[in-house]
Amino acid sequence: MRILGKRVSVLGAGRSGLAAARLLYRQGARVLLSDHRSIPPQAREELEALGLDYEEGGHTERILDSELIVLSPGVPLELPILGEARRRGIPIIGELELAYRFCKSRKIIAVTGTKGKSTTAKLIGELLLAHGHRAVVAGNIGRPLSGELARIDEGTIVVLEVSSFQLESIADFHPWVSLFLNFAPDHLERHGSLENCFRIKCRIFENQTEEDFAIVHRSLLPRLPRLKARLIAFGPEDAPKVNGLFPHLREDLAAALCAARLVEPGLELARLDLERALAMPHRLEFVAEIGGVKFYDDSKATNVLAALAAIAAFPHSRLTLILGGRAKGESFAPLAQAVKERGIAALLIGEAAIELARELERLGHRQFRFIRDFHEAARLALELGNEVCLLSPACASFDMFADYAARGEAFQEAVRQSRLVPTR
Repeated sequence: MRILGKRVSVLGAGRSGLAAARLLYRQGARVLLSDHRSIPPQAREELEALGLDYEEGGHTERILDSELIVLSPGVPLELPILGEARRRGIPIIGELELAYRFCKSRKIIAVTGTKGKSTTAKLIGELLLAHGHRAVVAGNIGRPLSGELARIDEGTIVVLEVSSFQLESIADFHPWVSLFLNFAPDHLERHGSLENCFRIKCRIFENQTEEDFAIVHRSLLPRLPRLKARLIAFGPEDAPKVNGLFPHLREDLAAALCAARLVEPGLELARLDLERALAMPHRLEFVAEIGGVKFYDDSKATNVLAALAAIAAFPHSRLTLILGGRAKGESFAPLAQAVKERGIAALLIGEAAIELARELERLGHRQFRFIRDFHEAARLALELGNEVCLLSPACASFDMFADYAARGEAFQEAVRQSRLVPTR
């Protein structure tokens, strides 16, 4: 892709947008970075040091003076100014597509699904590294591909977590191996319908050929479009027996082994430090045990399916569950049903608290409290005295926090501070 001297607008100044702007700068493009919010001071300083133009507080018509527009995943395709860009014939691609066009390796393994993407991508990378392969894990896992290209050559295996937000703005993106782990309602506030969300997820397959592989959970097979890639089905029954593994992680491990064994057929799980490989921040992360209560941070559980999996991970424990945040358009009914059946004490926070409470009341479950913050949550969890206090919100974080990681850090800090407060 020739970009030297071209005028390129990048929308969104988060991790992906900044990584795309840096990549374009290195390629000699004339970059305008545009964000509808304020750009953090550190990012502004970097942009000014590089001599890159930027605007904040809104996307203006300046972005239309471009030969290419690159979108961060959080920027919706339906923005009115993007409609005008299309009318003017300005190409629009996402950061993932941009990075793909500059990526030297074509040995790309891409992972999508409603939950488990990060864990599965990390497992694949760790399995390959443990067997002596050069592998880079990037994408929606928190490391934009645009920022990892310097570590990638023709022989590197690139393992990518890809979200629906990224897949809706691809054009040529072509993974050698694609994985579709599972599917449930998510991001309906952006994608509009369940059918459209599934269609966007399936874009992971659209540029694959007969030389490629598609690894798909068996439950999804009846819904798949016609695939050109060679199909491999998997399920929990394909995972090796591993003591102490949370149930939902068995399916992630099964998928990861399917992908890694396409690179090395004789690959052995025994070489992998599985406990270390599965340890990821804000994903059922053990925080502390205080007064007989074990606190877990599962802030990454931003949808109902992920929260249900987290509940299932503690089948024999009395639970205090922290739920809420910004709703994503999906029904909370299955979650409320699980909370009632298990007799879980729910602590409700954020914009979705009222909606969650209504679902619980509809089922006659009144073991819930509204909370202002995580300090109150930690205090109430200690008063309730259940064995486990689990933050698994089933919602996005953007009503109160910059992202799920910031939410998780706030929860962990509140738990740590609760050690200093005497219990009643």
